[in-house]
Amino acid sequence: MTIKKYRIKGANSKNHPVGTICYDFLHHDYGLASDDTRFTGVQHVSVTLKSDGGYPSFTIPASNLEEIK
Repeated sequence: MTIKKYRIKGANSKNHPVGTICYDFLHHDYGLASDDTRFTGVQHVSVTLKSDGGYPSFTIPASNLEEIK
């Protein structure tokens, strides 16, 4: 399985600066991304700073991520 890798291209509320590298979160996020999407009206996804896709995670607007191939 290939884990997608992203660069943060827009600010988020979790104090991860623009340019931070993050990865798909591969575990259950207990509805956090869904909640943030509903509350803000902007699609959010859960990502992690761990290259293995593990905990801890944070949510970020999907539009603030640039996939690195």
